[in-house]
Amino acid sequence: MTETPLPQRRRTPAASGPAVGAAAAARARAEVATGILMALVPCSAETARRLLTAAAEEAGTTAEEGAAAAVALLSGPDEPTAVQQALRTAMRRARSGPQQEAGARLLPGADVLREQVARFRALRREVLKSPGDAALRRGLDDAVYTLCVMMGRRTPHDALKAAETLIGARPRPEQGG
Repeated sequence: MTETPLPQRRRTPAASGPAVGAAAAARARAEVATGILMALVPCSAETARRLLTAAAEEAGTTAEEGAAAAVALLSGPDEPTAVQQALRTAMRRARSGPQQEAGARLLPGADVLREQVARFRALRREVLKSPGDAALRRGLDDAVYTLCVMMGRRTPHDALKAAETLIGARPRPEQGG
């Protein structure tokens, strides 16, 4: 029995140069902007990406400029740009969400809820410090989802308000818009 040699794979040169570096920087900026919006609204990563896209479209600019505007929300100029204004409008819309029917539901215990709100707030602070950290964003995404499920609310903003009301916590002042 003779073995037939396996065909050799052709190696293609890896892409490099300024275009690749610029694309990587744009992706990194988009991820940082996603983290910032997740923490400010609060919302999921998917919703944050949709907000970025919608704001860029509304302002008639690119997604890259939308991401830069989101980053500038934390430390940008006093006078907001058109993209920042569009972002703030999108953030307000995301916070309001659809109206929800009142109904009977089982609510979590106050201690469990306090722990989840504390987890959410801690992750929110960490994401604002390091919005480019994917692991922190995933943690915040999970905390947002859990809070929505626990409170039976569709938007994280409504879930947080309801949780704070239920546990008697003083609501935090809104940030970023």
